[in-house]
Amino acid sequence: MIRSMTGYGRARELLNGRDITCEIKSVNNRYLEQNVRINRMYSAFEERIKKAVSERVSRGKIDVYVSIDNIEGDPTQLSLNREYLEAYMDSLRKIKEDYGVAGEIDLRMLSMKQEVFIARKPEEDIESVWLDVRTVLGGALDAYMQMREKEGEKLREDISARLASLACMREKLALLAPDSVKEANARMCERVRELLGGAPVDETRLLTECAVYADRCDVTEELVRLGSHLAQFEDMLEKSAAIGKKMDFLVQEINREINTTGSKCNNTEMAAIVIDAKAELEKIREQIQNIE
Repeated sequence: MIRSMTGYGRARELLNGRDITCEIKSVNNRYLEQNVRINRMYSAFEERIKKAVSERVSRGKIDVYVSIDNIEGDPTQLSLNREYLEAYMDSLRKIKEDYGVAGEIDLRMLSMKQEVFIARKPEEDIESVWLDVRTVLGGALDAYMQMREKEGEKLREDISARLASLACMREKLALLAPDSVKEANARMCERVRELLGGAPVDETRLLTECAVYADRCDVTEELVRLGSHLAQFEDMLEKSAAIGKKMDFLVQEINREINTTGSKCNNTEMAAIVIDAKAELEKIREQIQNIE
């Protein structure tokens, strides 16, 4: 199944006390270009996220947004700053002794000094966080890929219909081509006789030269190659690999055969069909710009 380069996917889960949200969106691009936005403290995950995306996507300009919120709060460990506490108490005693200040040192007085306590937050298990992020990212990627495949199916149906239309045009050209060559031969012979104005003509030579000219108007080879290219294109539509670049190349080849056919034919009906074929091919060219 072919995939569009445009898509959107989102996933959100509560895992191990963390509210994790991942969003992925993309637009067309010739190559794979990724932009990751994530909480600064988890910026180390950026390359891992890009790697996870690149394992499933090969083309497109992709924006990935990851939000990680600790909804349970960070556990904090308190311990006494014994050196500060002892120095503080010694200073209070000295004030009492030297200046005769009344009062006693009590727990309330000491607890009001923040410096008495040392607050430490345990180091976060970064690998554990990454496992949770990877889980949510996988869900967002699944939703994102489903949308791309859905859009890709619409593109496949449209392109397939246009290829069928081009195949019908090719068949019409193939039916008209033999008579077109005969007409070109007859017109050339008649034109030469008019230019000679009744002068003696070597009929054998004349017919040979006219046949050579008419052969140059034959589009049989171009139509055979065109049929082959259209069949290859139809086969590509059934593949699931990244085929956008190959399709773009094949469209160029199809365009070359149609242009050559148009330059050779001297039949107005064939010329009209060639114009219609070019218009249909241009629509296909626009569509494949969306394909990975």
